[in-house]
Amino acid sequence: MNCVRLGKWNVLPSLMFFVAVLGMASVSVGQDKPSFELSDDVRDALTPLFSRILKADVSRATVELSAETVMGGKVVETADSVYQIASKYPNQYTVYYKSADDRKRLYSDGEKGVVALTPEAFFRLPQVASCQELATRSEINLGPYPEAVLALTLAGVDPAVTFLGGMKSVEVAGKMKYRGSIQSIHLRGQQKDGVSWDLWISDEGKPRPLRLLVDLTPMLVATGQVAVPQGYAYSLRYDFKSWRVTGEVDDKLFQYTPPREAVEYESLEEYQQQAAQELAEHPLLGESVPDFELTLLDGSIVRKADLKGKVIVLDFWATWCGPCLQAMPVIAETTRKFADKDVQFYAVNVGESSSLVKGFVSEQDWDVSVASDPDGDLIEAFTAKSIPLTLLIAPTGIVEAVHQGFPGEAELKQQFTDELEVLVQGGRIASSVPADAEPQK
Repeated sequence: MNCVRLGKWNVLPSLMFFVAVLGMASVSVGQDKPSFELSDDVRDALTPLFSRILKADVSRATVELSAETVMGGKVVETADSVYQIASKYPNQYTVYYKSADDRKRLYSDGEKGVVALTPEAFFRLPQVASCQELATRSEINLGPYPEAVLALTLAGVDPAVTFLGGMKSVEVAGKMKYRGSIQSIHLRGQQKDGVSWDLWISDEGKPRPLRLLVDLTPMLVATGQVAVPQGYAYSLRYDFKSWRVTGEVDDKLFQYTPPREAVEYESLEEYQQQAAQELAEHPLLGESVPDFELTLLDGSIVRKADLKGKVIVLDFWATWCGPCLQAMPVIAETTRKFADKDVQFYAVNVGESSSLVKGFVSEQDWDVSVASDPDGDLIEAFTAKSIPLTLLIAPTGIVEAVHQGFPGEAELKQQFTDELEVLVQGGRIASSVPADAEPQK
C-alpha cells in the first residue's frame, strides 16, 4: 500500500489517512434513524433548506474546503481544496475535486459514468449511481468526507440521511450575522461516535448553506490506532462560495470527452497497478546516494559524510500516511537488531512542521531518530513519487535496496533482515547491480 504523490511535494493534513484506513467515509453513521426527538426550533431551521435540496431538479455549487491541524491552540498545518459541482435529478452530475496534489472529476450523464483520475487517465464505471446514492456513500475518493458536501449540493438528495442519521443530538446554537452581513442560523450536531459538526444556514426566505465545520478529533482519539498528541485537533471547514438549486444547467457538463493522449483503464485497480509498477523502478537503485543533510528534532545535524562506512536506512514518512505508520515499527525493530553492526536508521518526516512532528512522535513508542523535512527538499532529492519510501545504503554509498509501500509486517521484516545481513558483510544486493556489471570476486 502506498500514499501516492506526484510532482512537487505537497502534503495532506495530519492523520487524514484514518478516513481511508478505518473505512469511515461519511460524516454521518448513514441510514440510522435519529435516537432523539428533533426540537421544534431545529426542525424549523433545517426543514426549509433540506426541502429545497430534496425538491430541486438542478444544482450548481462551488465549495472551498480547508483542512486544519491544530497543536496547542495554534494552526500548524492547513490544506486547501475546492469542489465544483453541478447536477440534475435523478442521476446526472459532475463533481470536480481539486487539491494541491489531486485533480479528479466524476461524470454521469444518466446512462454512463466516467472517472477522470488525471488529464491523461480515466476509467468507465460499470453502473451509474443516483445523486442520492452518491451522497450517501461515495465509492470514489473525492477528498475527506465528501458525503457531507455532496448531501448539501446534489439535486434531489435528502440531506437528513447524512445530517440526522446516527446523531446523538442536534441543537440551534444561535442566530448571528455571518461574516458581519448575512443573517444566519447556527446549528450544532453531535454524532454517536463523538464527531461534531456546526452548520450555518442563511436565515431568509430561500435559505442556503453558508459554512459547515466538522471536528474529527474525537473520532481520531477514539480509534486508538495511533496515539493522538495532547492539544491536537483536526477539523474540516467547508465554505459555500456559490450555491443554487434553480435556473438552467447545461447537459454538456455531464459528458466526458477524453483528450487525445488520455489512456483508458479497465478499472481503478488497473490504474493503481500500473502506477505501482512505475513507482517500483526507482532511479537511485544501484546509484550513489546524493549528498544530504538531516535536521533531527533536537536541532542536531547529521550529514552524509558523518555516516561514511556505515549502513544507512532512510525512511520517508508523514503522520497522515497510514502505510508509513504501519511500516515504521517493523523497520525500527529490524534495524535495531543490527545497531551493533554500524547500521544507522533515520525516519525522515516529509512536509510537516517540526512542532507537529515532535508532538506526534512523543506519543509513539518508536524509539527512533527522527529528522524533519518540512519543505520536502529531501524527498525531492531522493526522487520519491510515493511514501513510505525506504532506502538501504551500503557503506560504499550505493543505494542497494529501495522499498516503496507496505507489503505487510512479515514480508517487510523478512526483506529487511535478509538485505541487512548482506550489507553488514560488505555484500551487494542483486537487484541493485546493473545487468552488464562485472561479477564480484
